[in-house]
Amino acid sequence: MINQKTTTAIFFDQKTTTAIFSVAYGILRRLNICYRTFSLKHNEENK
Repeated sequence: MINQKTTTAIFFDQKTTTAIFSVAYGILRRLNICYRTFSLKHNEENK
């Protein structure tokens, strides 16, 4: 593990970046879905 410190760091960075992107994507999707349902309800109330 100590000898492969640089490769492990690079691998960890890639994993972290992927994790951050997937979390951000999930949050954005959830917000988008919430916004859609909210606007749909809002539009129905306005009719």
